[in-house]
Amino acid sequence: MTDNLTIERYGQDAVVSTPVAVFSYEVEKNVVDPRDTNFTPRQDSPYLYSEAFQFSDNLQILPYGDRNDMPTLLRDVVSANPNILGVFEKKQGLLWGGGPLLYKEQFVKVDNKSVRVREWQENKQIQDWLDSWDYLDYLLATITDFNFIQGSFSKFRRENSINSSGKKFIHSLEHLNPAWTRLAKKVNVQKPTHAIFTEFWQNQNALDYQIYDLFNMSDPFAKPNSVMFSRTMTFATDFYAIPTIYGALEWIRRSTAIPLILKALSKNSINAKYHVTSPAKFWDDKRKQLEEKAEAEGKDYDERDLIAYERELFKTIMSTLSSDDNVGKIWHTKNLLIVDGMNILEQGWSIKPIDQNIKDFVATQISIGNKADSAVSAALGIHKSIAGISSEGSADSGSEQLYAYLMYKLIGVDIPEYIVTKAINAAIKANFPNIDLKLGFYHEEAQRQEDQSSKDRVKNNVA
Repeated sequence: MTDNLTIERYGQDAVVSTPVAVFSYEVEKNVVDPRDTNFTPRQDSPYLYSEAFQFSDNLQILPYGDRNDMPTLLRDVVSANPNILGVFEKKQGLLWGGGPLLYKEQFVKVDNKSVRVREWQENKQIQDWLDSWDYLDYLLATITDFNFIQGSFSKFRRENSINSSGKKFIHSLEHLNPAWTRLAKKVNVQKPTHAIFTEFWQNQNALDYQIYDLFNMSDPFAKPNSVMFSRTMTFATDFYAIPTIYGALEWIRRSTAIPLILKALSKNSINAKYHVTSPAKFWDDKRKQLEEKAEAEGKDYDERDLIAYERELFKTIMSTLSSDDNVGKIWHTKNLLIVDGMNILEQGWSIKPIDQNIKDFVATQISIGNKADSAVSAALGIHKSIAGISSEGSADSGSEQLYAYLMYKLIGVDIPEYIVTKAINAAIKANFPNIDLKLGFYHEEAQRQEDQSSKDRVKNNVA
């Protein structure tokens, strides 16, 4: 019966089923043993690195994430969730507002106080340059990157361009996909000096790549092409920003797995009776064994070997859990006990029975989902009432949504706008040094419906 095994996956977690049995399965995160003398504080961090790795041309890559895959990790986890992409789109719209416009900052007197305001202006010279390339699509792409990784890569294309006065000129800006772009530095230099764009991160074989100097704000025309990585500054990190969504990934995975679990229960018309947990270290060690075996046999390691091993292991577990002949037997693997302060953490395999009260079980899963939504809302810095993830589908009051929106505008726009427009404003300053204008996002002031005249209310302006 175990030959007819179905595995429905989400990341490393899964629901495993046969026609007669179902169990849910998860992989626990590794727990670091603080007594390990080989461990350093930088070793278990996806943001900090004691060593970069050599690439070429006397350059060292500065990896982003444990396996240099932070952007794709975030993409894969978030894209599988039914709610989070919608929240990202709403956050994108909140920053975009009425779209990008040119402005000049001024101080005006209001009630005998100096108040900084933006004077929105038109400038044909700058606008003609913006319209000569896809600046709107470029800005949308940089906002998307900022929402995920709190930064973005922008390529300055000079290409020997000159203006009508015969001076050097930045032709356009190009968004670089963060999945393919990494910072790099020269050997024995502490700070990033270059950016590398290549598919090497996915293919593990640098068939083609481009190397760019980082953009020099004090000499913007130094190179025909250069790259700026604009990002927020996060505490105790070296080169990349810590994505705010990173800390909520486990909640996102839990939220995403809930529909999968309920689907498996409904599909099989049987309750999942067991929840199986395994340590991530088990799989890390197994992968290392298979890599060493492949190397000894003179061939490349194939991740499908680990998947095949996992499938056979699932068959063993399923056979034990579903067979009448195995009633009373205990499926066992060696436990790894690690001392953490006063607590003993069990990091071995465990098989726990699931309470068969399906109503309570489903209610618990929904409760977990609601908690996950709250965690994601906090991580993204956007109130649930304007993120569209209010609990159990209920709509928040208009006043609560208005207050949340006003607070977001007050504290949630300025820094993201600065990061997103940093490159394009640097180009405007370089190309038009005598024009004191910047590009920013225009926002109308929100008002309560009762504070508006009748003709301006939404209900009276619906076609």
